[in-house]
Amino acid sequence: MLGFLSKKTKGVQVGVDFMPTGVAVVEVATDTQNYGQVRHSEFLPAVGASEQSQVLQHWVEQHELKHVPCISLIAKHDVQLFQLEKPAVGDDELHQAVGWKIKDMISYDVDKAIIDIFQLPPSSKNPTSFINAVVANEAVVETYVDNIRHAGLDLQVIDVHDLVGKNFHAVVNGQTQTIALLQFTEHEGLMTIYQDEDLYVARDFKIGLLDIEEAIHEDDESLYENLLLELQRSMDYFESTYALGSIQSMLIFPQTSGTERMARYLQNYVNYDLDFAQISTRQEQAMDEHCFAAYCAALRRLN
Repeated sequence: MLGFLSKKTKGVQVGVDFMPTGVAVVEVATDTQNYGQVRHSEFLPAVGASEQSQVLQHWVEQHELKHVPCISLIAKHDVQLFQLEKPAVGDDELHQAVGWKIKDMISYDVDKAIIDIFQLPPSSKNPTSFINAVVANEAVVETYVDNIRHAGLDLQVIDVHDLVGKNFHAVVNGQTQTIALLQFTEHEGLMTIYQDEDLYVARDFKIGLLDIEEAIHEDDESLYENLLLELQRSMDYFESTYALGSIQSMLIFPQTSGTERMARYLQNYVNYDLDFAQISTRQEQAMDEHCFAAYCAALRRLN
């Protein structure tokens, strides 16, 4: 994403996710036999670009990961995604045409924007071709680049949260199934639907782990009902727009007492299988709940 070229890997790869309260870092194996196995993962509490750069550099040095290929995620508040009707221009003029479309939708000069584009899957029910434009301020992107390079990592790609789940899908489940991923952080959730290399649906909602855990203590199922409604809206859109039928399964991360109870409730009302994302790791402890997106980023195949 965002104009960075891929290079060959060196046996391991690192995913980095910058968050308001810290940095999630995950190192995975990339050899054929162990591809995707987590070697190290950690959430490093730190606030602000300077402090986050320092803790990332220390972690890289601690695990002797200098010059290792790295995929960094750009924080959701630093990037905008626009779904647009594809302009009727050639590929060589597409970025310029998209720039004209979004120049009044962003708060900075479009000449200072980095724009990347990915094609949305065609719909059998709508002949119009749509694209997603990923837009970020050039100065903000340069901060990510500087932080990664200052830490000693070999930055390959800057990616976005909505897209990296397909790496997990490809590595863990193969590319023929249509699956959904349901991910939670403290304050929000993200559901994505993938088939093959394509992202079909990405939907954010304001239900997070803290809400789910609190529902246990209050013995309140209204939260699950609200979540079920969010999921059903996404499924209805997917099925009506793409005519590919229902998904086969939905994988959930993380697995906690709260999400287990939630899954038992949801399974009574959906016609696809619910399970939890299983992650191969040689760590003794489970992967921190903050680290799933960084893990998915680290799974990206670069060669």
